[in-house]
Amino acid sequence: MLHPRAGHGVSWARRDSYRSPGFTSPYAESSMHGEAVIEASPGRVYSHLVDVPRWPDWVPEVRHAQVPDEIRLGAAFEIEMYGVRLEAVVSEYEPDARFGWIGSSADLSIYQAWILVPVAPGTQVIAKKVERELTTALVRSSQAEEFYYAHQDALLRLKRLAEDAGPLA
Repeated sequence: MLHPRAGHGVSWARRDSYRSPGFTSPYAESSMHGEAVIEASPGRVYSHLVDVPRWPDWVPEVRHAQVPDEIRLGAAFEIEMYGVRLEAVVSEYEPDARFGWIGSSADLSIYQAWILVPVAPGTQVIAKKVERELTTALVRSSQAEEFYYAHQDALLRLKRLAEDAGPLA
């Protein structure tokens, strides 16, 4: 599925929904993938990714984020997404290259990673997200597409945020 604003920075995106053999109904999984080229250095882009308390400013589905300590590999934090409070942990932390986290609650599990690749004129960002959700509680037909577009809108907002900071740095 192509994002409606793909020509404005998101090169392509897709959402795949499936039922995993390890999960019984009413659980389902979905994976999302999007890419964008951001005219900013990997360091600048990475600084926004690891600034978890500011995620609500640019990640549409995040309403609240609380980090008790600094963000680093293994650090725990709490976020509220889709109206669900998640306990999360940083699972991947490679400065200027890769950032990932895993979050869970009784009804929702999420793995999200951002991979940063230096390219001209800045950074290619590859965003991946896998969700396992209790579909009867969280995903209504109108919400499933909203979740997908929120993932893509986060890429567009990250692009604007990093590029609006001034000249490539």
